[in-house]
Amino acid sequence: MKVPIYKLEFEKNFIKEYQKGIRSILNSDSLSEGNFVEKFEYNFAKFINSKYALAVSSGTAALEIAFRAVNPRRKKIIIPTNTFFGTAVAVTRSNAQIQLCDIENDTFSICPEDLEKKINKNIGAVCIVHVGGIISKNIKNIIEICKHYKVPLIEDAAHAHGSYYGNYRAGTIGDIACFSFFPTKVMTTGEGGMVTTNTNKYLNMMKSLKNFGRDNNDIKFQIYDGHNYKMSEFQGLMGFMDLKRVKKRIKKRNDIAKKYNEYFKDNEYFWTVNQSKGLCSHYKQIIKTKVNNNLLRSFFKKNKIILTSEVWKYPIHLQPFYKKNFKNSNFPNANHFSKFHICPPLYPELNHKEFNHIINTFEKATKLFFK
Repeated sequence: MKVPIYKLEFEKNFIKEYQKGIRSILNSDSLSEGNFVEKFEYNFAKFINSKYALAVSSGTAALEIAFRAVNPRRKKIIIPTNTFFGTAVAVTRSNAQIQLCDIENDTFSICPEDLEKKINKNIGAVCIVHVGGIISKNIKNIIEICKHYKVPLIEDAAHAHGSYYGNYRAGTIGDIACFSFFPTKVMTTGEGGMVTTNTNKYLNMMKSLKNFGRDNNDIKFQIYDGHNYKMSEFQGLMGFMDLKRVKKRIKKRNDIAKKYNEYFKDNEYFWTVNQSKGLCSHYKQIIKTKVNNNLLRSFFKKNKIILTSEVWKYPIHLQPFYKKNFKNSNFPNANHFSKFHICPPLYPELNHKEFNHIINTFEKATKLFFK
């Protein structure tokens, strides 16, 4: 049996309603940033429990305008080295320098101890990443460190739609949060992103930055060096509709994650990573192991299972574009994690037979590598 890395299905009613929406757009006067984008922003803000939401063209665009909004003096920005390189690209495109931090061993977010060593008055922002949808159990500590140094906190919540830990809800933890709607994400607009904030000042600046830097009150004038990061009505329609089913799809992800957790309970060779309190979106099922993930990836491929990409295989300090800047840096937790974890398929469309084939392959891997 072949298990794909990813599947995305739309119900017949969804397709019918989307087609109806497309006809409505084509009969309107606006193909970009019209009624559906506004509806999507309004309802996404309600879903996140944020005061404002602003739709953009991608998650990376969301991060870039967020960094620019909180860091106009272009100081260094702290990010975890264990992140998708889109986070780093957004810092670079905001004309700031990157300061890397190591990660925690359990939730793979930014390490508070390393953050405390590196944060100072020359830092313009700190960015936390909710890896796989997991919110750090040390999030309160991270918030307090940022407040002590009066440094804005940005959330890279690309994986974390709907996640919360205790009273900390992804999208409302920092000064600004950034979401992605890439097709593999918890919800999608095809391509697209969203920023959420409770601060009117940041909202107004980001509105301008995503629209060529135009004055929000008089678009004849340019007041910032902006970009065209607007969302089309077709994307807005998709997001507005997909948001209606996101809670149901997150529940399906959690149901599958519970099955993984049950199988790996008390397993001495593979163990799952869980969020202890609250809800995880389970964009990824992260499994730590004692075997190098190159070997496991090859073994699973032979058994017709394509493992999803790790989070992440090559941290920022090992990326060709950035590694020259971090030759003398040491990130032991990120280095180890990058080699000794895998992410098996997890998506709402994963069926019972496919899941069983994945589990059977884990049993084969255990016999091959450990016994």
